[in-house]
Amino acid sequence: MNIQKAILFLSMLVFFSCSEKRKKDIDEIVLAEYIVEKDGIYFSGDCEIHIGDKFTGSSKYFYENGKVKGTYILKNGLPDGHWEQFNDDGTKKLDLYFENGNLLKKTKTN
Repeated sequence: MNIQKAILFLSMLVFFSCSEKRKKDIDEIVLAEYIVEKDGIYFSGDCEIHIGDKFTGSSKYFYENGKVKGTYILKNGLPDGHWEQFNDDGTKKLDLYFENGNLLKKTKTN
């Protein structure tokens, strides 16, 4: 009976350690048609059924008036480095600093 409990415990340990999830910050915004977010991890793809590899890269997204709305950096599917968000008049709204998906610092400027 003890061997069965040990096998069950090891199976559960492997299952939970292999599932990737991270809690996304409420101000963490990535707006790109080619990036899909699932459980706080970002993947290449245009929808959940077309998820590919974890995304690495940086980009900007814009307001309709052409001003930058935000910038972000993703490394191996996780937020990394300095992210920025701006108001529609171009003034800075928010700075986020990440390291390997962990939010280190958040500064609101308004």
